[in-house]
Amino acid sequence: MNILIVGCGKVGSQLSNVLSRMGHDVAVIDQNPAHFSSLADDFSGYNVTGVPIDQDVLRRGGIENCDALAAVTDDDNMNVMVCQLASEIFKVPRVLARVYDPRRGNVFSHFGLHTVCPTNISVDAIYSMLTGRDQVKNVYLDSATVSFDADEPDAKEIGLTLGELVLRNNAKQGLFGLLHADGNLTLAHPNSTEEVGPDDRLLYAKVID
Repeated sequence: MNILIVGCGKVGSQLSNVLSRMGHDVAVIDQNPAHFSSLADDFSGYNVTGVPIDQDVLRRGGIENCDALAAVTDDDNMNVMVCQLASEIFKVPRVLARVYDPRRGNVFSHFGLHTVCPTNISVDAIYSMLTGRDQVKNVYLDSATVSFDADEPDAKEIGLTLGELVLRNNAKQGLFGLLHADGNLTLAHPNSTEEVGPDDRLLYAKVID
């Protein structure tokens, strides 16, 4: 894929390095040329210095031919403006903005912009570690948002096989799999013979957008 990364800070440089090693064609835009020193020696893409919301700068970064764009600067407004330009003017198929303010992320998602909020991700992780429980997590698949939630099995479900739970008429909808106490996951399938234990958790998925 041809991928354009806007912002070459800690996240942008690391993301660019990973994508480059995976064989993607990567271009990076940043206002500060000193930030490009964070790119790995084996980075095979190229960089462009300039203001990301300047359309000429975006064109120099190859936006007219890119398949995806991620705006990961430290400025929420900058990231959203870049994504709007990419989506509405240059018709980039996949655009993603990093936003630090959860309230902005919720607002922007209503306008069809996919966002990743490090604040929410950190809160979810810390909450789970502090309480030993799983917080609802969202995964973005193209234009759909899938929400995952884990729940302890009730007394009637313990001892049943995962396949039996899938086939039961009164089973909860969206059963995705079984999370074991050791961290392993068994995917839900009608033929699964994996038994539900008292320390296991049932993982459910639903499309919320």
